[in-house]
Amino acid sequence: MNINHAVVSAFERSKSEEKKHSTSRVFTLLLLAVFFLVLMGTLAVGAHIYSAVSKTQSYTDDVHIQTGLLAGAVHASDAAQAVERGEGPEGPALVLVERFEIGTYETRIYKHEGMLYLEYAIAGRPYNPKTATPLFKSNTFDFSFDGKLVTITTDLGASEVALRSEQGGSV
Repeated sequence: MNINHAVVSAFERSKSEEKKHSTSRVFTLLLLAVFFLVLMGTLAVGAHIYSAVSKTQSYTDDVHIQTGLLAGAVHASDAAQAVERGEGPEGPALVLVERFEIGTYETRIYKHEGMLYLEYAIAGRPYNPKTATPLFKSNTFDFSFDGKLVTITTDLGASEVALRSEQGGSV
């Protein structure tokens, strides 16, 4: 056997195995890079979905809080002939009248400078946003009532409050 041929042949085989090992290493690195990119993409999509769901939930919470405040105020004064329309500082005011032996009191809900206010006062007194309780921001405030249904419209849309007492007429 020719020793030179054996050495050259062994050298060629080792080069071939080294090339296979190098190709295997490149494939492994490419596979790892693809896995990493897919993982990062999935993480980004998940974060985007979470953000959208969180914003939707926050908006829904705001709607429930705001409509709950308004509905609670209306229900607290639910009596016959208790819902009236007043004139607030910047437009209509929802006036909920309470009649007692010692006098008549009003719970007023109205808009002033982009904010909805709730004011409890003796009937006939002027509106005073400085002593009223600010409820929430809204550039829109309107309402209507028909029999046993009060519809209140704000920036978040219209909400309806059903009364137990007949109000008579509509506004």
